[in-house]
Amino acid sequence: MTFSVIVATLGRPERLGRSLQALAALEPAPDEVVVVDGSADGSAAPVAEAAPVPVRYVASPPGLTRQRNAGLDAATSDVVVFLDDDAALDPGALAVLASIYADADVVGATGPVEEPASHRIGGQRSGVRRLLRGRRPEGTFMRCGYPRRIVDGTAAMDVEQMPGCFMSARLDAARATRFDERLPGYALAEDEDFSYRLSRLGRIRYDPRAVVHHDNSGFAGRDRRAFGRTVVVHRWYLLNKNFAPSPFARLQFAGLVLLLLVHRLVNRDLAGARGLLAGVWAVSRGAAPDTGAYHRRASDRPGS
Repeated sequence: MTFSVIVATLGRPERLGRSLQALAALEPAPDEVVVVDGSADGSAAPVAEAAPVPVRYVASPPGLTRQRNAGLDAATSDVVVFLDDDAALDPGALAVLASIYADADVVGATGPVEEPASHRIGGQRSGVRRLLRGRRPEGTFMRCGYPRRIVDGTAAMDVEQMPGCFMSARLDAARATRFDERLPGYALAEDEDFSYRLSRLGRIRYDPRAVVHHDNSGFAGRDRRAFGRTVVVHRWYLLNKNFAPSPFARLQFAGLVLLLLVHRLVNRDLAGARGLLAGVWAVSRGAAPDTGAYHRRASDRPGS
């Protein structure tokens, strides 16, 4: 079993350097590391050259989905592992993945994400997430295409979704699936889209022993209004792309947007609330993800 680690980056050489340092501690080591740089000035090239592990440097047009597809095209190992440029795997994570992929039915694998605690009401570890999940298994999708987040995460299980900061897949299955390049820039929900379509080809396993540490460093500087608009536009697009947009699914989608609106208001995120309303208006006018649904600020980078 051989592993290619693919890291998409854009203008964050210091964080990329720390991520590559962490790869040197993996046991076993990855068979290759592919850094896909979307910067016009090639700012990741010196970092890749000085890395403590052998790195193949690939230049790419910017955009997370484009860069990850470029990494897929360059990879040569049995399994590809997608990491954000501010993420670090536990030293034994690849050994855990190797044991998972010993099952020929498995096409993808991931593990828990450790991130800085959020002080927002209704965050990812809150009881509200459990209520949203209902009686259905965590790690699956609702009829409207919204994910049932993994909240407990203490047991290994089959899932339909992987977090963008840490996804892995067999190379042939990943190339058959690819990332949707209609999702521009930061490409919100591209991980859910890729994971769901990959899960139609075989099993995706979540294992609590394969831990990734994620700084989530791009979130704080994000344009909250633009981000809120993208939440609605991208998720509406993916509902119609991957799921049956039945009347119930549309009603469920509307209910979740309303819940997100309340969440923004409770957290005094007025810009985010306005963005959600702008997204509702945009989809009512037929907006698509590749028509300017999300304009990144300079502080938003692929892998954040």
